[in-house]
Amino acid sequence: MTETQLAEQLGLTKAAVGYHLHLLMKAGLITVNKVEAEKHGILQKYYAPKAILLIVDPDYIPKDVERYFIRTQIEHLIGIFSALQLDHRVFEVSSKILGELAVAMLKQLKIIGQKHEKDVTQEDVDSLRIKIYAEAFANLIKQKEWRALFKK
Repeated sequence: MTETQLAEQLGLTKAAVGYHLHLLMKAGLITVNKVEAEKHGILQKYYAPKAILLIVDPDYIPKDVERYFIRTQIEHLIGIFSALQLDHRVFEVSSKILGELAVAMLKQLKIIGQKHEKDVTQEDVDSLRIKIYAEAFANLIKQKEWRALFKK
């Protein structure tokens, strides 16, 4: 996506997006994968992530965005609950407990992600994502503090 496309999609100014793209480039997380000249001669850069799959380390989430990552993880967990036909249990669990469960899941994703770091290929990224989530969730429900939550 271009800086303009990102700004429009995120509802941010081009300046804000440009600043963050610069930081991401400097950190080596994104790359310019295509450059096209517009009819006015302005070059449009298309940015793409360098990584095929990105797993967030919960120990390094900045406080100002921590809520976003935890909320996203809670949504993933609710999807897992639903797939396991345990979605009725979501309403029995406090938001505090769901938040703690989300952080525990992020920690498991980090561990399993590191285990499979060399397994990444462009063709099977979805399979790898499912494999990592499945292993992380399996580890999570084996932990004493979460086991009772998932018992039928």
